[in-house]
Amino acid sequence: MAEVCQETPPQEEGPFYLNSYDRTRPAPHHSDLTAVPGATGRPEGDIIYVTGRVTDEECGPVKGAMVEIWQANAKGRYVHAADPNPAPKDPNFLGFGEAMTDENGIYSFKTIKPGAYPVPGGWIRPPHIHFKVHGGFFHMMVTQMYFAGEEHNRDDFLLNSVSKAEQKRLIIEPARRPESNAENLYTFNVALKPFQART
Repeated sequence: MAEVCQETPPQEEGPFYLNSYDRTRPAPHHSDLTAVPGATGRPEGDIIYVTGRVTDEECGPVKGAMVEIWQANAKGRYVHAADPNPAPKDPNFLGFGEAMTDENGIYSFKTIKPGAYPVPGGWIRPPHIHFKVHGGFFHMMVTQMYFAGEEHNRDDFLLNSVSKAEQKRLIIEPARRPESNAENLYTFNVALKPFQART
């Protein structure tokens, strides 16, 4: 269990995080990225559920941690205005969400599986979801969750910036939810490192 509760491997935040000053950022505590206010359609792509537990390095739950996620749509396009990808935006997809962990450190989101997209330098980023987790007396964690079996995982510069052992913690296999026959549940646990006490 000690291995699982070591600090989650960090990853780049990237340029498409929607900060609190961005007017396109959804309302706080919006954990269903498929429910766009005023929209009547369904987002493109496969609906998935992402859940997990936020812990400290001793595997204790972190209650009240803020978990933020952001991602590309099924075509590989972010909602962020600076995204140069010519792929179309999806008016039925929020692209950003946030949730607070419960007393057991659990969070959950409903979203879609993101698409891959090209980046400068001639490589393709595999499908991934960005995470920013913070709260209490812990360092803020910025990382990314990847999907098992994706062809571009092998050559991804950011994923390969961490060790093979760390990659195994970031690449997630799908599972079935109890009420579904589809493999659309991804469990991504995050361990936070506490601030060092001053001496």
